[in-house]
Amino acid sequence: MPRLLPLLLALSFTASAQVPASITGIPTVTDGDTLQIRGTKIRLWGVDAPESSQTCTRSGQVYGCGRAAANALAQLVRNKNVTCTRKDTDRYGRMVAVCTVGAVEVNRWLVQQGWALPYLQYGGQVYVGSAQQAKAAKKGVYAGTYQDPWAYRQNPSNPATAGTPRPSTPATPPAPSNISYANCAAVRAAGKAPLLRGQPGYAPKLDRDGDGVACE
Repeated sequence: MPRLLPLLLALSFTASAQVPASITGIPTVTDGDTLQIRGTKIRLWGVDAPESSQTCTRSGQVYGCGRAAANALAQLVRNKNVTCTRKDTDRYGRMVAVCTVGAVEVNRWLVQQGWALPYLQYGGQVYVGSAQQAKAAKKGVYAGTYQDPWAYRQNPSNPATAGTPRPSTPATPPAPSNISYANCAAVRAAGKAPLLRGQPGYAPKLDRDGDGVACE
C-alpha cells in the first residue's frame, strides 16, 4: 500500500486538473444528486439524495424513493441547458458543483422538494432552512419514513447503486494478487471498498460497469 499511495495522489491531482471550473450543457441524470454533461461527472454540492436502490415508506407503502428523486431531477432538467460551477473536486475525480437551470438552483430545489437532504459534512448547512420547510410541508421523503442516504450506503448488505462515487482511473491491467472476494458484500465487510483496478482483490466480476472501480 505505501507504494500505491504516490500513484493515488498523482491520479487525484491529474483528475482535479482535468475538471473544468464551469460547464454548461444538457445533462443526463445518474441519480438524484449526480449528473453528467459531455462526459464530465458532476456531484451536486452540499446535498445528498436517496440512492437509486433505496426505498422509503409512505402511507404504509414501500416505494422507490431513490428512483423518485432521480425522476424529479430528470424532469427539472429535461432538454434544458444546465450550468454547473465547481466548488470542489472529490477524491473520485468528479466535479462537485452548484448547478442552475434558468433561475433555479438545482441543489436547493431538490432540498426544497424533499428529494435531497442537506449534506452537513460537505457544506450543506446553507440548505437547512429549505429542508425544514420541506419537512413541514411533508414533501418528498418527508411524506413518510426514510433512512439518511449516508447511513444507507454504510450498510454492506444494501446493493450497489448508480450514484455511488466513481473515480476516474486509467485503464491499466490488474496487478497479480492471491486475494479474492466472493462478492462486494465481502469486500465491504473487509473494509476495502471501493477497490481500484490494480489493487489486491480487484476482479472484473466485482466491477459492474467496467470503470475500473469495484464495489463503489
